[in-house]
Amino acid sequence: MAYQRDFIGYGRNPPDFTWPGGKRLALSIVVNYEEGGEHSYPIDGIVESIGEFGPVDIKTRDVGMESVYEYAQRVAIWRFLDLFKREGIKVTFFAVAKALESNPAAARAIIDDGHEICDHGYRWTELYRMTYEQEREEIRKSVDLIEKITGKKPVGFYAREPSENTLDILQEFKNFIYDSDAYNDDLPYYYKKTGILIIPYTPDANDFHYLYPMHRFSNSNDFYTYLRDTFDVLYNESIKTPKLMNVGLHLRISGRPGRFVAVERFIRYAKEHDVWIATREEIARFWIKNFKY
Repeated sequence: MAYQRDFIGYGRNPPDFTWPGGKRLALSIVVNYEEGGEHSYPIDGIVESIGEFGPVDIKTRDVGMESVYEYAQRVAIWRFLDLFKREGIKVTFFAVAKALESNPAAARAIIDDGHEICDHGYRWTELYRMTYEQEREEIRKSVDLIEKITGKKPVGFYAREPSENTLDILQEFKNFIYDSDAYNDDLPYYYKKTGILIIPYTPDANDFHYLYPMHRFSNSNDFYTYLRDTFDVLYNESIKTPKLMNVGLHLRISGRPGRFVAVERFIRYAKEHDVWIATREEIARFWIKNFKY
């Protein structure tokens, strides 16, 4: 396959439409559910380095880091689910299959509350390190395990670190209708080669920036302000052309009380406006129905 990139996009000619209910802006809130599927020294010989602390050069378990991840499953998931229920919204969980497996009660609650499970891999690992066959098998395992746990095959996929083969491999599975391994637009678009829908995600309106080594958000006010400003820009632009805003959250990060308040404040702020808060599956099905490949 020739090396290709698209720097053009929609340009000054975006599609003319309105979101369901005549809404100007669609808001996709994503909760990354990874804890229980991260790197683990006993499993793969790698000590997980993405957390509250900097990386450590050890050849054994990092029990402290493990406990940071455990907080997500023990406490934070319930805090998030309670919030979404209070606010009456549905969100998408980028769920690692092994993370779902590690807490069946939480996995069941996500489904029972009407949220979407998007396939975030079998384990939280780098697909670009794999051969085509290895990657296909990794995705197959994630699809099978998610279906076993939830009773439904996932329709969306997000790898975090995909390979140049990922989109082609997804087409071999008949369940996927969208992928989110892109950060290059404010609207969905079709992958030209195979026609799978791309719903771009966000690298910036993302609580990941609380963590080492970025530390771009030092407190909840920083994160809330960034989310609000992002919302305001897109909402104002949506007077002319509808837009899509993405918010990226992580259980182990924004699930901590001092950070959680930013999520609460932002959801309430967004609901004061003419916005469609939707799962990514809902967005994908709307787009596929109204815009043909």
